[in-house]
Amino acid sequence: MPEPSSPHPAGNGAMNGSAGAMPVLPPLYRSLEGLTAERHAGLRLRDAGFGFAATASAVPVAAEEFVIAARSLPIVFSAQAPHMPVVITGLAAGTNLYVDSGGAWKAGAYVPAYLRRFPFFLLRTAPDSEELALCIDPGAPQVSTTLGEPLFGPDGKPAPQLDRAFAFSRSVEEAMLRTRTLAVRLAELGLLKPSVVQFDHHGKPMRIDGFFAVDRPALAALPAGQLAELRDRGWLEVIYAHLLSVGGIPDLARGVQA
Repeated sequence: MPEPSSPHPAGNGAMNGSAGAMPVLPPLYRSLEGLTAERHAGLRLRDAGFGFAATASAVPVAAEEFVIAARSLPIVFSAQAPHMPVVITGLAAGTNLYVDSGGAWKAGAYVPAYLRRFPFFLLRTAPDSEELALCIDPGAPQVSTTLGEPLFGPDGKPAPQLDRAFAFSRSVEEAMLRTRTLAVRLAELGLLKPSVVQFDHHGKPMRIDGFFAVDRPALAALPAGQLAELRDRGWLEVIYAHLLSVGGIPDLARGVQA
């Protein structure tokens, strides 16, 4: 994402589906409002766990997270172009095996940056603007008027945690843009193809499909120049992490929290 011309965590105006400024909300967000001291001075941020993601069976992930995420989460590419990657957290819609009944994330498992950024999100202040506004989902469980740390100081200026939220949200968006570049290039090279994982589960065959993955034969058949391109852009490590992670899909059927 281009650098904002005025990097400041408090943007102007409200942005939500009903207002028409953002017709399609990102996954897990129910609404988004541009943070302002005038409107949100009384808001506080508290630790509410990951219960908000308890029904997310897939979570967006950036390429830069693949190597560490692959140790505990299967990584696949979505079937719809531009084939952005996600980690699979459940094999049935509306289930997340990494979140327990108390909203805690599975101990030792990687938590995607997409979830760690919530309830914040960056949006452009206008379609043709380079300025970014830090927005918040006011209905998120992390948001309170009585508990947690205030978002704004008594003087109306952003609190330090709001500055950190802006910086982290920007880094996540920039990583997602780089990931999009990766996904588009892999598709152009003919490496992303529909994939299937089949395995035995309780003595019966189980089939998981509906996603894309890097095709090993197509990768092996790449001309030297294109293979060198992937190497030089640091993408080979990303590809291999993804391929290794897919082997963890059967663990989801067995229940990762067992």
